Amino acid sequence: MLQELAAQTGATGWAIASMIFFGVAWLAIAVWVCRTRPEQMEARARLALEGEADEWQEVPSGTQTKR
Repeated sequence: MLQELAAQTGATGWAIASMIFFGVAWLAIAVWVCRTRPEQMEARARLALEGEADEWQEVPSGTQTKR
């Protein structure tokens, strides 16, 4: 039943095209990650944490609260 539906709608071509697109995108990302310098990756890893120290305030009880 699924084979008949795929043959009638042309879904087979779309399935092959989507798999090729996925493979190319995965390969491009893998090459990009492998070629990136470690210090750049470390800077990107800390990017989300920059500026958070300003948002937290130490209270006398020793716990932290958000401003």
